[in-house]
Amino acid sequence: MENESVILLSVPSTQTITNSNTHVLINKEYNRRKHNDYDKQIDANWNKRVSDNPKIFNGTKFRLSSVSLSNDTFTMNLGLTCYKEFLGTNWCKNAKFLAEDGVRDFQDSQAYMSDPLGVGTIVLTTDDKVIFLTRSEHCAEAPGLWDVPGGHPEPQEIVGKIPLEEIKFSDLNEEKVVSEIYDSIMREVVDEVNIPASSLSRPNFIGVAQNISAAKRPSSEFIISCSLSSSEVRDLYTKGNQEEAYESTNIQFVPKKTVLSLTPSHEIWANLAPSAKGCIMLYKLYSNTAVLK
Repeated sequence: MENESVILLSVPSTQTITNSNTHVLINKEYNRRKHNDYDKQIDANWNKRVSDNPKIFNGTKFRLSSVSLSNDTFTMNLGLTCYKEFLGTNWCKNAKFLAEDGVRDFQDSQAYMSDPLGVGTIVLTTDDKVIFLTRSEHCAEAPGLWDVPGGHPEPQEIVGKIPLEEIKFSDLNEEKVVSEIYDSIMREVVDEVNIPASSLSRPNFIGVAQNISAAKRPSSEFIISCSLSSSEVRDLYTKGNQEEAYESTNIQFVPKKTVLSLTPSHEIWANLAPSAKGCIMLYKLYSNTAVLK
Protein backbone atom coordinates (compact mmCIF):
# COMPACT_ATOMS: atom_id res chain seq x y z
CA MET A 1 0.00 0.00 0.00
CA GLU A 2 1.33 3.39 -1.00
CA ASN A 3 -0.24 5.22 1.95
CA GLU A 4 0.87 2.99 4.84
CA SER A 5 2.90 5.93 6.22
CA VAL A 6 2.50 9.70 6.08
CA ILE A 7 4.89 12.48 7.06
CA LEU A 8 4.02 14.52 10.14
CA LEU A 9 7.21 16.61 10.07
CA SER A 10 10.24 16.64 7.77
CA VAL A 11 13.60 18.28 8.51
CA PRO A 12 15.43 19.71 5.47
CA SER A 13 19.15 19.08 5.18
CA THR A 14 19.68 22.83 5.61
CA GLN A 15 18.88 22.28 9.30
CA THR A 16 20.77 20.03 11.68
CA ILE A 17 18.68 18.66 14.54
CA THR A 18 20.42 16.71 17.29
CA ASN A 19 19.90 16.31 21.02
CA SER A 20 21.40 19.77 21.58
CA ASN A 21 18.53 21.61 19.86
CA THR A 22 15.70 19.18 20.64
CA HIS A 23 13.29 20.16 23.40
CA VAL A 24 10.41 18.35 25.07
CA LEU A 25 7.44 19.46 27.11
CA ILE A 26 6.19 16.50 29.12
CA ASN A 27 2.93 16.78 30.97
CA LYS A 28 -0.09 14.62 31.80
CA GLU A 29 -2.23 16.93 29.66
CA TYR A 30 -0.58 15.24 26.67
CA ASN A 31 -1.78 11.76 27.73
CA ARG A 32 -4.45 10.08 25.64
CA ARG A 33 -8.06 10.72 26.58
CA LYS A 34 -9.96 7.92 28.28
CA HIS A 35 -12.89 6.48 26.30
CA ASN A 36 -15.75 5.67 28.68
CA ASP A 37 -17.02 2.73 26.65
CA TYR A 38 -14.05 1.30 24.79
CA ASP A 39 -11.40 1.42 27.54
CA LYS A 40 -13.13 -1.54 29.22
CA GLN A 41 -11.95 -3.72 26.31
CA ILE A 42 -8.24 -2.86 26.55
CA ASP A 43 -7.45 -5.43 29.25
CA ALA A 44 -9.39 -8.16 27.46
CA ASN A 45 -7.58 -7.38 24.21
CA TRP A 46 -4.22 -7.50 26.01
CA ASN A 47 -4.95 -10.83 27.67
CA LYS A 48 -5.78 -12.36 24.30
CA ARG A 49 -2.61 -10.93 22.75
CA VAL A 50 -0.43 -12.39 25.50
CA SER A 51 -2.19 -15.73 25.19
CA ASP A 52 -1.50 -15.78 21.43
CA ASN A 53 2.10 -14.52 21.79
CA PRO A 54 3.63 -15.00 25.28
CA LYS A 55 6.81 -13.19 24.19
CA ILE A 56 5.18 -9.76 24.17
CA PHE A 57 5.26 -7.74 27.37
CA ASN A 58 3.84 -4.47 28.63
CA GLY A 59 5.97 -1.43 29.33
CA THR A 60 5.63 2.33 29.68
CA LYS A 61 6.18 4.54 26.63
CA PHE A 62 6.23 8.23 25.83
CA ARG A 63 3.12 9.44 24.03
CA LEU A 64 3.64 11.96 21.23
CA SER A 65 0.92 14.60 21.26
CA SER A 66 2.36 17.15 18.79
CA VAL A 67 5.61 18.43 17.27
CA SER A 68 6.97 21.70 15.92
CA LEU A 69 10.11 22.92 14.17
CA SER A 70 11.04 26.58 14.48
CA ASN A 71 14.32 28.49 14.22
CA ASP A 72 16.41 25.30 14.16
CA THR A 73 14.70 24.03 17.32
CA PHE A 74 12.64 20.85 17.36
CA THR A 75 9.99 20.54 20.08
CA MET A 76 7.91 17.53 21.13
CA ASN A 77 4.91 17.62 23.45
CA LEU A 78 4.88 14.30 25.30
CA GLY A 79 2.64 12.41 27.67
CA LEU A 80 2.85 8.81 28.87
CA THR A 81 1.23 5.59 27.70
CA CYS A 82 2.07 1.88 27.59
CA TYR A 83 2.32 -0.97 25.11
CA LYS A 84 -0.94 -2.49 26.36
CA GLU A 85 -2.77 0.74 25.56
CA PHE A 86 -1.11 0.83 22.14
CA LEU A 87 -2.29 -2.65 21.15
CA GLY A 88 -5.71 -1.85 22.62
CA THR A 89 -6.19 1.43 20.71
CA ASN A 90 -3.97 2.10 17.68
CA TRP A 91 -3.64 -1.61 16.90
CA CYS A 92 -7.21 -2.78 17.52
CA LYS A 93 -10.02 -3.63 15.12
CA ASN A 94 -12.03 -0.63 16.34
CA ALA A 95 -9.28 1.95 15.76
CA LYS A 96 -11.26 3.61 12.95
CA PHE A 97 -14.20 4.23 15.29
CA LEU A 98 -11.93 5.53 18.06
CA ALA A 99 -10.48 8.02 15.57
CA GLU A 100 -13.98 9.12 14.55
CA ASP A 101 -14.96 9.56 18.21
CA GLY A 102 -11.80 11.61 18.76
CA VAL A 103 -12.78 13.98 15.96
CA ARG A 104 -16.33 14.16 17.28
CA ASP A 105 -15.34 14.80 20.90
CA PHE A 106 -12.07 16.75 20.62
CA GLN A 107 -11.58 17.62 16.92
CA ASP A 108 -8.56 15.29 17.10
CA SER A 109 -8.48 11.83 15.53
CA GLN A 110 -5.65 10.84 17.92
CA ALA A 111 -7.29 11.93 21.17
CA TYR A 112 -8.15 8.38 22.25
CA MET A 113 -5.05 6.77 20.73
CA SER A 114 -2.03 5.58 22.69
CA ASP A 115 0.37 6.93 20.02
CA PRO A 116 3.60 5.68 21.66
CA LEU A 117 6.64 7.45 20.25
CA GLY A 118 8.78 5.07 18.23
CA VAL A 119 12.29 5.57 16.89
CA GLY A 120 13.87 4.25 13.70
CA THR A 121 17.01 4.95 11.73
CA ILE A 122 18.77 4.71 8.41
CA VAL A 123 22.16 3.16 9.24
CA LEU A 124 24.73 3.76 6.49
CA THR A 125 27.80 1.54 6.21
CA THR A 126 31.12 2.69 4.78
CA ASP A 127 30.30 1.01 1.45
CA ASP A 128 27.06 3.03 1.17
CA LYS A 129 24.64 0.27 2.14
CA VAL A 130 21.50 0.71 4.26
CA ILE A 131 20.80 -1.90 6.93
CA PHE A 132 17.45 -3.72 7.08
CA LEU A 133 16.38 -6.52 9.41
CA THR A 134 13.77 -9.19 8.72
CA ARG A 135 11.31 -9.05 11.61
CA SER A 136 10.78 -12.23 13.59
CA GLU A 137 7.41 -13.97 13.72
CA HIS A 138 7.53 -13.23 17.46
CA CYS A 139 7.07 -9.50 16.76
CA ALA A 140 3.56 -8.19 17.41
CA GLU A 141 3.82 -5.80 14.44
CA ALA A 142 4.83 -6.50 10.83
CA PRO A 143 6.25 -10.02 11.38
CA GLY A 144 8.30 -11.29 8.46
CA LEU A 145 8.79 -7.87 6.86
CA TRP A 146 11.99 -5.86 6.43
CA ASP A 147 12.46 -2.99 8.85
CA VAL A 148 15.10 -0.44 9.78
CA PRO A 149 16.59 -0.79 13.28
CA GLY A 150 14.27 0.82 15.78
CA GLY A 151 12.08 0.59 18.83
CA HIS A 152 10.99 2.99 21.56
CA PRO A 153 12.52 5.42 24.03
CA GLU A 154 11.76 3.97 27.44
CA PRO A 155 10.58 5.96 30.50
CA GLN A 156 11.85 3.08 32.63
CA GLU A 157 15.41 4.06 31.70
CA ILE A 158 14.76 7.24 33.71
CA VAL A 159 12.40 6.17 36.50
CA GLY A 160 12.87 2.39 36.65
CA LYS A 161 10.42 -0.44 35.99
CA ILE A 162 7.32 0.92 37.67
CA PRO A 163 3.70 0.86 36.44
CA LEU A 164 2.40 3.69 34.29
CA GLU A 165 0.08 5.00 36.99
CA GLU A 166 2.96 5.30 39.50
CA ILE A 167 5.23 7.48 37.35
CA LYS A 168 5.59 11.07 38.53
CA PHE A 169 5.95 13.60 35.72
CA SER A 170 8.22 15.64 37.96
CA ASP A 171 10.80 12.85 37.67
CA LEU A 172 10.86 13.19 33.87
CA ASN A 173 12.77 16.40 33.30
CA GLU A 174 13.49 17.68 29.80
CA GLU A 175 17.21 16.88 29.73
CA LYS A 176 16.72 13.27 30.77
CA VAL A 177 13.89 12.69 28.30
CA VAL A 178 15.76 14.20 25.36
CA SER A 179 18.83 12.12 26.22
CA GLU A 180 16.72 8.96 26.38
CA ILE A 181 15.16 9.62 22.97
CA TYR A 182 18.55 9.95 21.28
CA ASP A 183 20.19 7.23 23.39
CA SER A 184 17.34 4.83 22.61
CA ILE A 185 17.96 4.71 18.88
CA MET A 186 21.67 4.12 19.48
CA ARG A 187 20.75 1.35 21.91
CA GLU A 188 18.41 -0.25 19.38
CA VAL A 189 21.14 -0.44 16.74
CA VAL A 190 23.57 -1.95 19.23
CA ASP A 191 21.02 -4.41 20.63
CA GLU A 192 19.45 -5.45 17.32
CA VAL A 193 22.42 -5.48 14.94
CA ASN A 194 25.34 -6.06 17.34
CA ILE A 195 27.27 -3.00 16.13
CA PRO A 196 29.36 -1.48 18.94
CA ALA A 197 28.37 2.06 19.88
CA SER A 198 31.93 3.20 19.19
CA SER A 199 31.34 2.43 15.48
CA LEU A 200 28.25 4.65 15.25
CA SER A 201 27.88 8.41 14.79
CA ARG A 202 25.49 10.37 16.95
CA PRO A 203 21.93 10.34 15.51
CA ASN A 204 20.83 13.08 13.14
CA PHE A 205 17.05 13.63 13.40
CA ILE A 206 15.23 13.87 10.03
CA GLY A 207 11.55 13.93 10.94
CA VAL A 208 8.46 12.17 12.23
CA ALA A 209 6.39 9.67 10.24
CA GLN A 210 2.99 8.23 11.11
CA ASN A 211 2.08 4.59 10.48
CA ILE A 212 -1.39 4.60 8.91
CA SER A 213 -1.85 0.86 9.40
CA ALA A 214 -1.43 1.48 13.17
CA ALA A 215 -3.87 4.43 13.29
CA LYS A 216 -1.14 7.07 12.76
CA ARG A 217 1.27 5.75 15.37
CA PRO A 218 4.25 8.22 15.28
CA SER A 219 7.96 7.47 14.96
CA SER A 220 10.96 9.80 15.09
CA GLU A 221 13.43 8.93 12.35
CA PHE A 222 17.19 9.44 12.21
CA ILE A 223 20.32 8.92 10.12
CA ILE A 224 23.34 7.21 11.71
CA SER A 225 26.68 6.64 9.99
CA CYS A 226 28.53 3.41 10.73
CA SER A 227 32.34 3.16 10.46
CA LEU A 228 32.09 -0.49 9.36
CA SER A 229 31.46 -2.08 5.97
CA SER A 230 28.37 -4.17 5.27
CA SER A 231 30.43 -7.38 5.39
CA GLU A 232 31.83 -6.39 8.79
CA VAL A 233 28.33 -5.63 10.06
CA ARG A 234 27.05 -8.96 8.75
CA ASP A 235 29.82 -10.78 10.62
CA LEU A 236 28.85 -9.05 13.87
CA TYR A 237 25.14 -9.72 13.34
CA THR A 238 25.59 -13.43 12.65
CA LYS A 239 27.41 -13.91 15.95
CA GLY A 240 23.92 -13.71 17.39
CA ASN A 241 24.81 -12.57 20.89
CA GLN A 242 23.11 -9.17 20.71
CA GLU A 243 20.43 -8.50 23.33
CA GLU A 244 17.51 -8.33 20.89
CA ALA A 245 18.62 -11.00 18.40
CA TYR A 246 15.24 -12.73 18.80
CA GLU A 247 13.46 -9.78 17.15
CA SER A 248 14.93 -10.48 13.71
CA THR A 249 15.81 -13.52 11.60
CA ASN A 250 18.05 -12.04 8.92
CA ILE A 251 19.97 -8.93 7.92
CA GLN A 252 19.75 -7.27 4.51
CA PHE A 253 21.93 -4.61 2.89
CA VAL A 254 20.51 -2.38 0.16
CA PRO A 255 22.63 0.17 -1.74
CA LYS A 256 21.90 3.74 -0.70
CA LYS A 257 21.20 4.63 -4.34
CA THR A 258 18.53 1.92 -4.53
CA VAL A 259 16.90 3.00 -1.28
CA LEU A 260 16.66 6.58 -2.52
CA SER A 261 14.98 5.40 -5.72
CA LEU A 262 12.41 3.12 -4.06
CA THR A 263 8.77 3.61 -5.03
CA PRO A 264 5.62 1.62 -4.18
CA SER A 265 5.99 -0.23 -7.50
CA HIS A 266 9.46 -1.56 -6.61
CA GLU A 267 9.59 -5.21 -5.52
CA ILE A 268 11.46 -4.31 -2.32
CA TRP A 269 8.67 -1.95 -1.24
CA ALA A 270 6.20 -4.81 -0.76
CA ASN A 271 8.61 -6.47 1.69
CA LEU A 272 8.98 -3.38 3.91
CA ALA A 273 7.27 -2.80 7.25
CA PRO A 274 5.20 0.43 7.31
CA SER A 275 7.66 1.95 9.79
CA ALA A 276 10.53 1.35 7.34
CA LYS A 277 8.54 3.01 4.57
CA GLY A 278 8.03 6.12 6.70
CA CYS A 279 11.75 6.27 7.49
CA ILE A 280 12.66 5.92 3.81
CA MET A 281 10.16 8.59 2.79
CA LEU A 282 11.81 11.02 5.22
CA TYR A 283 15.30 9.97 4.10
CA LYS A 284 14.39 10.70 0.48
CA LEU A 285 13.00 14.14 1.40
CA TYR A 286 16.13 14.92 3.41
CA SER A 287 18.45 13.75 0.62
CA ASN A 288 16.53 15.71 -2.02
CA THR A 289 17.01 18.95 -0.10
CA ALA A 290 20.73 18.11 0.22
CA VAL A 291 20.96 17.84 -3.57
CA LEU A 292 19.21 21.18 -3.98
CA LYS A 293 21.59 23.04 -1.66
